[in-house]
Amino acid sequence: MSADIHQVSLLSIEPSAPSTKRTTSKGIAPGDIVEIDKRGRRYHALVLELEQLESNRFELKVKPLDSRISWRTASVREVVEVWRRAGR
Repeated sequence: MSADIHQVSLLSIEPSAPSTKRTTSKGIAPGDIVEIDKRGRRYHALVLELEQLESNRFELKVKPLDSRISWRTASVREVVEVWRRAGR
């Protein structure tokens, strides 16, 4: 094989820098839509409740927007993005 062969990409994708901004529980409230990354599976969900555990960590009780998702809880660390409810 020749060293001149290289892979050509049909899509121009800019490598994005990892986000240093971390989601906190203060930015999440019931009624918000969140994107959750749980074990590599990403899904959107409606936040029903934000509960503080005895370990002082926060857990979200959520309703997934996709009926195929069975997870009903998520930690704040698993939240990738938040869309706030209008009128807050």
